[in-house]
Amino acid sequence: MSCADKTYVPYKGTALPGNAEVIVLFSSVTAFGLNAAPHYQIYWVDVSIFVDQGTTNTVELQKSSDGTTWKQVAVGTVSNAGDGSNEFAFYVAPHQNFRIVYTNQATPQTAFTCDLSLDSDSRAANA
Repeated sequence: MSCADKTYVPYKGTALPGNAEVIVLFSSVTAFGLNAAPHYQIYWVDVSIFVDQGTTNTVELQKSSDGTTWKQVAVGTVSNAGDGSNEFAFYVAPHQNFRIVYTNQATPQTAFTCDLSLDSDSRAANA
């Protein structure tokens, strides 16, 4: 079983990220079930986030062996610098359970968009 080459996952948040708010953008446990992610042959999660406030917001890949306790694997800074667009590619293939988490810093967002895609292309892990 595998995902199509790329599967779009829409952000379904109902409100803009607030002061120091943490949002789970995608969880393999919620989407596929505990320890089921490897069966879907997903290698990468591509994330595109637009923000209009702050230069130190973050997006991170976390992994878990039990679906409850999470450990940071990779992190990127999400900034409103330039046009506010931020692109990330997280290598998720080795993880039984993974999630993508956005953390907003002190200033609430007044504009926020997020696009995710699950990618089954086995591009090199260090690409």
